[in-house]
Amino acid sequence: MERQAAANRLWQHGLHEDNVRYQQGNLFLVAQSLLAVAYSTILTSGSDTQPARVIAAFGIALTVIWVYVGHRHRRYSAALQRRIKSAVPDYAETSATCPPRGIGTTPVLVYVLPSLAAVMWTVLLLIT
Repeated sequence: MERQAAANRLWQHGLHEDNVRYQQGNLFLVAQSLLAVAYSTILTSGSDTQPARVIAAFGIALTVIWVYVGHRHRRYSAALQRRIKSAVPDYAETSATCPPRGIGTTPVLVYVLPSLAAVMWTVLLLIT
């Protein structure tokens, strides 16, 4: 009975961590979007472009933070996934029947999306 309770706690913890990852991604995407809106608003106002350069630099800094937070969370979640697979045989079986091919969803969310944002901010910084 205690073993089942521990497995249930691990499973719930895994669900919580997945939820946290998606919420973090949403937060960073919204922040990046708001910065992009501010950047374009400044440029279309016809005023000095220096504030737009500051926003682009801030966008790069935010992207670096996004990658750092995502990487740490990915490492923690991977360790938790291993524990869940050992504690919940059904989950391990299901995972084994459908091994991931190619790049997984998590690396795309953690590394590819922020990389695209970094490219965008770098280009915007260079053209202003």
